[in-house]
Amino acid sequence: MSGNRSLDPVSYARELERQDADVAARIETVAGLLGRVDAIRAAARRVQVALEALPDAIAVAEQGERDALAREAEARAELSEAERRVEEVKASRRASDEAKTEAARAARRAAVTAADAADTVARMRERVAALAGDEVALRAEADGLAVEAQHVARKIAEVPRLSESGRAAPGASLAEIDEWGARAHAALFVVRGGLEAEREKVVLEAYALAAAALGEQTAGASVALVRRRLEESLAQG
Repeated sequence: MSGNRSLDPVSYARELERQDADVAARIETVAGLLGRVDAIRAAARRVQVALEALPDAIAVAEQGERDALAREAEARAELSEAERRVEEVKASRRASDEAKTEAARAARRAAVTAADAADTVARMRERVAALAGDEVALRAEADGLAVEAQHVARKIAEVPRLSESGRAAPGASLAEIDEWGARAHAALFVVRGGLEAEREKVVLEAYALAAAALGEQTAGASVALVRRRLEESLAQG
């Protein structure tokens, strides 16, 4: 891309500034799409990993619940036996005060054990329910990512100079979304590189114009600054 060299220096600089702004806007658009693609791809990978880990986690939690239920049943049986022993000792005329005290103490210990076992069962059930909720939430997130990927893919398809592989639509599965994200990223990266090279040419033309018209070295300056310097020079001249 280059300006019309038949223009006067200020008009030429203005044309270069317009070109620079246009390419900068296109770079920003592509960079934004790249960011969205990468975010979708990262989310798809995270959800996929979480879903793959869920079955084992659920199996562990369910086994924990079964073990807790078994321990609770044992604890309740022990408590029932301890309470029966208390009543038996109370009813016995031969039982000493020490035996009665020990029976009551044993019953209290059994009650604490039974309560702890019941608490463990409740916690394990909450864990199983939470994992089931996590699965529902993750699958809903996966569905949302599929919709978002389709939307972004349509935006990407509008980008000029994009390769055909970059225009392919994503599938619905997380693996397909990840694969689409890799293709889209690569295609957009190439487009952005081309646009950045194009913008660099515009900037270099602006530097060359300043050197020719003003006798100044403006390396590092923006195209807009070159245009302002030319306008100031014209106003002073």
